[in-house]
Amino acid sequence: MLFGKNIDDIDLTSIKSLIDASASESVNLEFKRDCYGKAYAVKKELLKDISAFANTLGGILIIGIDEDQGAASSIVPLPGTDVDNELQRLESIIRSGIEPTIVGLRMRRIDVDSGSVIVIHVPRSFNPPHRVIIKNSNRFYARNSAGTHELSLSELRTLFGEQRSIEERVNTFVGERFLRIQGKDGALPLPASTGILVMHLVPLPDFGANRRIDISILESRTQSFIPIGASGYSQRINLDGFCVFRGGEVCHGYTQIFRHGSVEATTASMLVERDGKRYFKCPGLPQNFTKALSLYMIGLRELGASPPIFLQISALDIYGVSIRVKDIMAGYVPPPFNREELHLPPTIITEYREDDNYESVIAEQMDFLWNVFGFEQCIYFDENGKLI
Repeated sequence: MLFGKNIDDIDLTSIKSLIDASASESVNLEFKRDCYGKAYAVKKELLKDISAFANTLGGILIIGIDEDQGAASSIVPLPGTDVDNELQRLESIIRSGIEPTIVGLRMRRIDVDSGSVIVIHVPRSFNPPHRVIIKNSNRFYARNSAGTHELSLSELRTLFGEQRSIEERVNTFVGERFLRIQGKDGALPLPASTGILVMHLVPLPDFGANRRIDISILESRTQSFIPIGASGYSQRINLDGFCVFRGGEVCHGYTQIFRHGSVEATTASMLVERDGKRYFKCPGLPQNFTKALSLYMIGLRELGASPPIFLQISALDIYGVSIRVKDIMAGYVPPPFNREELHLPPTIITEYREDDNYESVIAEQMDFLWNVFGFEQCIYFDENGKLI
C-alpha cells in the first residue's frame, strides 16, 4: 500500500487504506498515536525509531494513527498543533541526535478533516551504522519483526562491512559499465574515435538493497530519460532493463535504465573539430548536461528511487581534446588532454529538489573538467552555480 511509493505520492487515501486493511506494524512500518514530546526519554525514543529504520531496511513512521495489537485501527489527527513547526522540531532533533546524518530522510504532513498526520520516510542507509548520541548516549539500534532492539557486536560488524560493500559495489558497477562502453559492449555500440561522455546515476539505498523495478514502470517513463542532447529518440526493452536511444544507422547516444534504478547516459556528440583539433562543445556541454540531469532526476523520483544519488561523469577517446576559449580569454591556450579516458570526482546528490534544478551539481562537475585544463572554474556558471 505504501512501499514502492514516493513520499510525495502518499496521501489521505493511502493512509485510509492502512486502516481499512488493518495493516500491521512490521520491520519497515510503525504507527504512533501521539507526537513525540519534549522530554528526554521521548526524544530518545524518536531517535531510536529513526536510526533503527536506517540501520535495517528503511521504513515509514506515521504519527497520528492508533493501533490495536500492532494493527492500524483509526486515524487520530494531531489537533491544535502547528504541524509545520512540529516538523521542524522533529527534524532538528533527528539532525542533532543521530550520527552520522541520515541522508535522504524526508517528512511531510497530510491533512485530514480535523487535523493532520505526519509521515516520516527513512531510507535504508548507504553508510550505516547510525548511532543515537543524545545527552552522551552512544547506542546503535535496528529493527526486526518484534520491534526495535540494540545492536549486538556481531550485528555492528556486519553493518560496518555492509557500508564498505555498498561503496565497493557501486564503484565496481560503474567501472565495469565504463569498460563495457569502452569495449563497444554497452547497451548499444557507439561510434569509435568520436569522444564519448558518460553519466552514471546510482540510487545508493536501492542499489544496496538489490531493489528491482518492474519493466512496465520503466517503459512508462521514457520521456524522462531522453539521451543527452537529443531531440528525438527510440526505445526498447533489453535484458538490463530499458533503453532510450537516438535513432539512425549509427547510435550517437543512449540512456540505459537498469532494473535496480541506476542510469547510464551516453553521448558521442559533445566534441567539435576545428583547425584539425578537437574541442569540447562549449557552452553546449554544460547546457546539455544540466538539462539531462534535471530530467533524469525527475525520472528517478517518478520511479521511487531513494536518494542519495551517486553521480559520476566520465569520458573516453578524448586524447588531445581541449577547451576552446579563443574568443573568451585571448592569449591563453589550454593544454590538450593527454590521456584516452577521464573520470571526474563523483558527487553525491543528497535529495530531490523541489524546483528540479540541479545546475549547481553540474557546475561542480564542470569546474572539475575545467580544472583539467588549468582553469579555476567553468566560466559558464556564476559563483552561485547558476548557468550563464
